Amino acid sequence: MKWQRTRFLVLSYLVALSILVIVGCSSKEDPSEVLDVCGNHSCVDLVMVTTDTSSDGYQYLDPTLSPDGSRILFTADWWAMPTTRDPGDARYVDYRQMVLIPVRQGVEPALSLEDEGATLIRLKEFGLHIGGGTETLVDIVNDRKADPIWQSDSTVIFSYATSFGYRLFQADISNPDEAPVTPLYMEPSDASNSVFFWQHQDPALSPDGRWLVFTRSGCAIPDSFETCTGMALYCLDMATAGGPNQGYDGVIFPLTNEYSRLLTPSWSPDGSKIVFSGNKDVGGSFGTGTELFTIDFDTTGYAAGNVALDRNLERLTFTTYSPGDPITGVFNDSPVYSKDGGTIYFVSTRRAPSITLHDRNIWEIPADGSQEPEIYFFSRSDDWEPSIMPDGSLLFSSMMGFPTSMLDRLEEEAYQRFKQENIDLGLGLTEVQLRSKAADERDLLSFFEGVMSQIYIFR
Repeated sequence: MKWQRTRFLVLSYLVALSILVIVGCSSKEDPSEVLDVCGNHSCVDLVMVTTDTSSDGYQYLDPTLSPDGSRILFTADWWAMPTTRDPGDARYVDYRQMVLIPVRQGVEPALSLEDEGATLIRLKEFGLHIGGGTETLVDIVNDRKADPIWQSDSTVIFSYATSFGYRLFQADISNPDEAPVTPLYMEPSDASNSVFFWQHQDPALSPDGRWLVFTRSGCAIPDSFETCTGMALYCLDMATAGGPNQGYDGVIFPLTNEYSRLLTPSWSPDGSKIVFSGNKDVGGSFGTGTELFTIDFDTTGYAAGNVALDRNLERLTFTTYSPGDPITGVFNDSPVYSKDGGTIYFVSTRRAPSITLHDRNIWEIPADGSQEPEIYFFSRSDDWEPSIMPDGSLLFSSMMGFPTSMLDRLEEEAYQRFKQENIDLGLGLTEVQLRSKAADERDLLSFFEGVMSQIYIFR
């Protein structure tokens, strides 16, 4: 009669679970309220990729590793690398450029990105038919670039702000000093006088390289809600991208319905699912902030032009709110799958355990959403822009500054240097004075916490 006892146990569990649902509780595990930190960050093996000590507060974002594992591609504030433009031109103060840096470990603080061996990607001018009429010369060097990703070891895909909004482009960086550019997809209206300001952003290439998913929205009049569409995920068939007709022959199709906010799609390792961040109107609910969702990627109906929208849409995060939370809501975005596809890492402004502030930190959740999110990496400043490396390490950007362990080592090295100088030169400094001089050197590097965003590898 064991089967009957088992059956009744299952029945009892289902009844109890139903009660929990009715009263508003969850069967998911609660996250731990204990947060272990070592100095100014989680207790992990942390490697700084960029270590320059510019005092201008440069931001290094969107890091991603090349397929061969030798270089990291990221975006930087314009002034971080030398350019040929007028240094007094303040118009470009917020513009971004793309930079390559070799993967190194154990680097010491440097004065600039150049001192670390970084290379600026200099994009070549090209002609583009846009807005009707004759071909327009695009000085792509002097404009906004965003969301760069690798297509191969010698090609990258990025979003660029044209006069009609952001479009997706490809650059051959075999020679970073003269990188030719190719439009991947242009809207049909781009070739006419009927201006519609479409925005194509957040590109994500499928594991097999065949499909490029991106976010798409548009307005007939910029910043006019009455003339704007919602945001949706679209997919570009890379077999139709680019070409002699400058991307006008590209074929795209929607994957989701339109929503008020939809961002940062990412593919599962097997290419079967896409995870993204969306406002709570996704799936029919409402509220502030954003949550994580997944859809199945299925091109059934592609040939006939009727791919199903929101296929198997599932919501992964259910953020609760409490007094003191931001009025604008808690944001969960930039999700990426782990190498094995079993975990999703993402950035959230939810309250970290034992911390009342709502800085961005990196969290993790099972890919099926079966448990509540838990903190994965924490610092006392913003941590964001995660991507996964082939060995499973996390590549990300943070404003945490120099790790405490590095500061400790550099302070001790400075003390030993001053101590030897004190002996060699007979300066007569006391132990207290030597320690104070070493602490002053440490303070110079501590200044960068919360000022610059550097790039790190969390192993």
